Amino acid sequence: MPDIHRSMMIFKLKTDFSKEDLQKSYKKLVKKYHPDSNPKNQEWSHNKMTEINLAYEACCSYLESNNEINQENPNYQPAKEQNKDTNEQNLKAHKKKQQNSKINQEITPDLYKRILNISNIYTEASEIFFEYGLEKRKLRYEGVRRFRYRESLRIFDDAVNKTTELDQYCKTEYDQYAVNLFLRFTGNLFHYIQLDERHIPDHPLLNRHWDLMEEYMLYSIKDYLVPHLVHNFRKMSANTSFTQCWNQLIYLQTRFPALDEDKTFKICHNLADSLREIRREEYEMQYNFFNYSES
Repeated sequence: MPDIHRSMMIFKLKTDFSKEDLQKSYKKLVKKYHPDSNPKNQEWSHNKMTEINLAYEACCSYLESNNEINQENPNYQPAKEQNKDTNEQNLKAHKKKQQNSKINQEITPDLYKRILNISNIYTEASEIFFEYGLEKRKLRYEGVRRFRYRESLRIFDDAVNKTTELDQYCKTEYDQYAVNLFLRFTGNLFHYIQLDERHIPDHPLLNRHWDLMEEYMLYSIKDYLVPHLVHNFRKMSANTSFTQCWNQLIYLQTRFPALDEDKTFKICHNLADSLREIRREEYEMQYNFFNYSES
């Protein structure tokens, strides 16, 4: 059975999803991937439906376990858990295994080509997002920007859908690992760009550090996804801004322990962590999941 993090990403659910949210997403995917809707690709549809059903069972089990805990103790507050995300554990386990192995691993060429094609879609959406200053949340609903924001979200959503279909092209263990790595980062990115003003903590001391962290995060994403767009007005290097972002995250986590249970902070932290992992993999394996050439 797939881990809960991956299952939630398949249905595009947030951490506080309800039974209704799950059923709505499930019906939508069934309608799209059911073998009756794909008569020319029955085998692939069957495999896809198997994955969707397993993910649905995992999400149902997750909801049931949470309900049991809440019924036993209405005042229950989830404690901080280390390595809660099974996918993160798999990534760390793979890193350790990779360091101890002298065998070079490679992504299947066809899969790598498809990843690059999807990355171009993410880059297209990112260009619209940053070109119109949509990282400034107050501007997202002003004039033409609201249409550009919706357009970028549609493109991001399309890219996420295509990313979830990469599993069928995995032929090796490393293929699956690379897809999980790519899916984790792009999924976290999609959640991050949807954050709105109402999601941001309202605390004078906290916000001063929060704004710095977000500024560094945005520069890191710009430098990573759309370097040719940022080239003319970049204020700092990608490595510097990401290092500062990570240091700021650690500081906030230490200075304000309650943030560990804050949904917005988790989204920011997950994005930074997945960005760090995917860039490290690119450096070690000499792969580029995204196109860095400047145009």
